[in-house]
Amino acid sequence: MKLMINTAFQRFGGAVQGALSLVRECRAFADHQYHVVLGPGVGKHLDRKEFPRNFHFYEESFGAMGVRKLSIASKTMARLERKILPDCVLTTTGPPYWRSRAPHLVGFTLPLYIYPESPYLPSLSLARRLKLEARKQVHKALYRRGADAIIVQTDDVNKRVRNWLGTDEVFTVTNTHSSFYLNPPTARRRLPERHPGVFRLLTVTSYYAHKNLEIIPQIIPLLRDQTSSPIEFVLTLTPDEYRARISSSIPRDVNLVGAVPPAECPALYDECDAMFLPTLAECFSASYAEAMVMEKPIVTTDLGFARSICGLAAVYFAPANPQSAAEAIAQLASSTTSQSRLREAGKLRLQSFDTAVSRATKILRLCEELVDKRIS
Repeated sequence: MKLMINTAFQRFGGAVQGALSLVRECRAFADHQYHVVLGPGVGKHLDRKEFPRNFHFYEESFGAMGVRKLSIASKTMARLERKILPDCVLTTTGPPYWRSRAPHLVGFTLPLYIYPESPYLPSLSLARRLKLEARKQVHKALYRRGADAIIVQTDDVNKRVRNWLGTDEVFTVTNTHSSFYLNPPTARRRLPERHPGVFRLLTVTSYYAHKNLEIIPQIIPLLRDQTSSPIEFVLTLTPDEYRARISSSIPRDVNLVGAVPPAECPALYDECDAMFLPTLAECFSASYAEAMVMEKPIVTTDLGFARSICGLAAVYFAPANPQSAAEAIAQLASSTTSQSRLREAGKLRLQSFDTAVSRATKILRLCEELVDKRIS
């Protein structure tokens, strides 16, 4: 099979890591020809010298997508498809911005469109809600026009996407940690020497408003009343990003390490004690699986998507509630028994997810089935 893998529209965040992991795993399936369209997000982390001759790479950069760029993206991708002539197209994260001639398998990672109960939505101004609704309708039309089948990452998302798009061509392939976590490369330390008793919480994410990172400076003073143990937050943001997006003042309890290459993330987890994710909407965050494989307890929001992924492997707090978050963090930091219980639950929970290899296997099989269906 000649497969065109489109990562051109992923610029940062978990979508980049997921696409990078998939492309790397495809090396084990040598029967196929891979034509990989690299956006800047995936391209800067991918070493082409690591790939055999059945891989071919193309670079495209569209920046942040908007209505004005739809025509440019559509024409560019259609022209590239005509050059490659693939049997199937895989867009790792949609929506698809063109109607391909070959059957098209598209990933879905847009939680705000299918979780209207998210506490994030009421916090938006009327203007932002209207803008989100307009974008939602455009993306719905693009999925209906361009996707022959859709990949999602949990069964709950599967049901919601089927209902939203009115199609049964939706398939669940769980996200997971990358293979870097099974054999972590050596990486430099990024955090200062730890003082005795410090408990470090790691949040690996780019800035997105629905991640609710703004809650962190609200939690910090409450923690000082909750526990005598020093608690530190470690974020993969730069100081400039923190000041621009979260607060003009950076507390002494916050370590900002900037963007970390995916291969170096396991080493950063090793420097921390737990994973903290205050998100208000997700389809699936690989951070959950990463924390589990690194045997780190999880503190996260008490919402349906988080419980469906983490189960007993997390301590939960009320959404957008700094007091509830501070209590959950303080309880975990003070109880080695709770930490041990969550680590063991995480290892068990991880067994229910696809591995990086099985994820690639399932996705390639879906591509083959789409090709066979088109031929028949």
